[in-house]
Amino acid sequence: MKRAAFLAASSALASAGAVALPARAADIPVVKPPRLRAGDKVGLVSPAGPVDNAADLKKAIDQLLAVGLEAVVGKHVMDRAAYLAGSDEARASDLNAFARDPQIRGIFATRGGYGTMRILDAIDYDAFSRDPKVVLGFSDITALINAITARTGLVTFHGPVAAYSTYTPVVVREMQTLLMNAQAPGTLRNATTTTIVPGAARGKLVGGNLTLIDGLAGTPYAIPVAGNILLIEDVHENPYQIDQLLTTLLLGGVLQSAAGIAAGVIVEPDRKQSEGPSPDLMFALRDRLGAAKRPAVQGMQFGHILNQWVLPIGLAATLDATVGTLTIDEAAVA
Repeated sequence: MKRAAFLAASSALASAGAVALPARAADIPVVKPPRLRAGDKVGLVSPAGPVDNAADLKKAIDQLLAVGLEAVVGKHVMDRAAYLAGSDEARASDLNAFARDPQIRGIFATRGGYGTMRILDAIDYDAFSRDPKVVLGFSDITALINAITARTGLVTFHGPVAAYSTYTPVVVREMQTLLMNAQAPGTLRNATTTTIVPGAARGKLVGGNLTLIDGLAGTPYAIPVAGNILLIEDVHENPYQIDQLLTTLLLGGVLQSAAGIAAGVIVEPDRKQSEGPSPDLMFALRDRLGAAKRPAVQGMQFGHILNQWVLPIGLAATLDATVGTLTIDEAAVA
């Protein structure tokens, strides 16, 4: 079945009650997790790929310590089943155990990879409603953070993974400011942002990795894009593949439903980040995002990069695509 036809069929099934969809994100009250405090215990999980070796796991533990937090390692973070961190049941059990444990005040992903969408049906969403806590990750973890937010209203966080990102001094400072001191991020800007479609928009932040946004479309876990600010980033995708992913979302009416679109850094194969996006990638972004006719920018400071912003999924923000800023004027934690 063609992808566009699949999207239409899935939408029809959902309308007919054949698929259990959550309430619209706009109808669910926003729930802010309690701020993290120095010495709090944070669970390390691998919902997708495994931590490859003890040195990488030590890096994750040490990086949490640098932020002022104590790492509690999930039982299965280093399990391996092909490209997955063990079985679906094992990966989900680590996540649910931490969600149900009142001593665990945050859950951080060790890495991305692939596999998070395989366990979305096994997550104890009620546990996150009963005991809200900080959940952090990006890339493949896009599936997890958006699913939790869509079903519970809990603000989650798109940001660096513990073992395979580097907590630079900038990242440590940002995590402490946003997650521990309950300060509003304010107006975010960086020199590499370029305008694709001028204008301003306001809505909740949703999304993250473009491949996951596309892969979840037409399922009960589709990213709730309508009326919101859609974040997109990706890694190791060629310009034509980005074009294909965006075209799929255009054909399904997803991009057009967004209030605005903020593209972060898309890392192309065999191209240095310092070189910036290739002309072909810029063509794909300008053409496809331009076709959505929503305020849109490219090059914001999130994605598979150093010093990436920590962005609260499910919290309202204002995108000014004309000047290239994203403003979040309230604290993301309580």
